[in-house]
Amino acid sequence: MALYSIGRRTTGTTSGNAGMDVACSTGIRPKIMEVGFFLGAATASTYGLNRTTALGTRTTPVALLAEDAADPALTGITLVDTALAWSVQPTFASDDLRRIALPATIGTGVIWTFPRGITLATSLSLALVNRATNGVGDCYVVADL
Repeated sequence: MALYSIGRRTTGTTSGNAGMDVACSTGIRPKIMEVGFFLGAATASTYGLNRTTALGTRTTPVALLAEDAADPALTGITLVDTALAWSVQPTFASDDLRRIALPATIGTGVIWTFPRGITLATSLSLALVNRATNGVGDCYVVADL
């Protein structure tokens, strides 16, 4: 068992678009253990955590980081931090796994934990979706491999 994580600022705020997602394109399928999100602007915002049905086309993916410096760097597992980083948005499932509405207060947020983990399907993702025209925010993901 090895933990990998990353924290990023989401700048994609358009309603109906992904603010960020984490995906597995090859190799070991990680289990997402925790997702956290906190507002970086005083904008009332509504977000959904959604398992995508089709992976978007990424332009600037970033690999998750090992929490133990002795663990190897990952390949094939990426986090996209902004809706502007897709040339084609992911396709979302009809329903969200989690959903939250946040008041217009910088620093408010949520930490979703998954005791057994949410296993990512190869070539799909778990996305934080803007369910309104949202403000920027800071998010993080923790994955177990």
